[in-house]
Amino acid sequence: MTRTLTRLFSALAVAALGYAAAPAEAAAATICAYDPAGKSGDFFRLLGDYALEAGKWGATIDLKAYTDEETAAKDFAAGQCDGVVATGVRLQRFNNFPSTFEAVGGLPNYAAEKQLIQTFAKYPSAAKKLTKGEYQTVGFIPAGAVYLFVRDRSVNSVEALAGKRIATMDYDKAAPFMVQKMGAIMVPADLGSIGPKFNNGDVDICYMSAPGYGPFELHRGLANGGGIIKAPLAQASFQVLVRKDKFPADFGTKSMNYWAANFDKALGAVKKAESAIPADKWIDVPQDSLTEWDAIYQDVRVELRNKGAYDGVLLGVMKKIRCGQDASRSECAENRE
Repeated sequence: MTRTLTRLFSALAVAALGYAAAPAEAAAATICAYDPAGKSGDFFRLLGDYALEAGKWGATIDLKAYTDEETAAKDFAAGQCDGVVATGVRLQRFNNFPSTFEAVGGLPNYAAEKQLIQTFAKYPSAAKKLTKGEYQTVGFIPAGAVYLFVRDRSVNSVEALAGKRIATMDYDKAAPFMVQKMGAIMVPADLGSIGPKFNNGDVDICYMSAPGYGPFELHRGLANGGGIIKAPLAQASFQVLVRKDKFPADFGTKSMNYWAANFDKALGAVKKAESAIPADKWIDVPQDSLTEWDAIYQDVRVELRNKGAYDGVLLGVMKKIRCGQDASRSECAENRE
């Protein structure tokens, strides 16, 4: 009997040790994700695919949809989320290196944007610049070229912007300076108020990428002779920012590679939104005017780099990409960036 009890207790002890040694299932990490269209939006659907793929990397992700970007960012800052998806300009307070991705005139087209995202994924050294303290940017999702929406399509040049009221995201360090440079009048706004201000005529101009055209009903502000100036101000991006200790050690690398490999898929959502805008709403800009825009963009980038709002290293990388596309650009012979 004693021998039987001994064997029984030994077996129970081994079982208990085995149970204690078994790894605990990792808790799900919550990512607060902004999409102007919410759960039904194309970008939120892309994030659903991303979350499924992340499961293969040992990361369980619980996505929480937001239609208000500021709330998503505030919830992340307050520790209610382990990660957040929002525009670079909204997240610049966490690290100005990734937010410089959206520098005015920095990436003139989608090919340049794709090249930069692939550069981030290719070079591990980029991860150091994309990490600051507990925060790490682990993905860039194209959200579309940013254009000026004008209620009067005769406002189609730099000179014509003087004195016009522009709905300006005042949490963006670059925007107020850019508006001042154009001689326009800044009217503070955010993504929640920019649509109503433009549609109701409280401002003459706003800026937005095509995915915001439908959710913010900007067709209303364009209805009476308005248009969209086809001269990109910048490339908007949704950036995936996480608290790195809440995710596996190699999560950042795998996540960055994922979004680089899926750039074209994500860009499809942008092109879908652009194609939904009626063709007669676009205002073509002559090449000489585009050159004038470029000169203003460069002045703004240099000034904001000197003020510490833009990261000089990333500005230099973006210049190399621009000059690689077109070596005849006047900036390529200069040493300003």
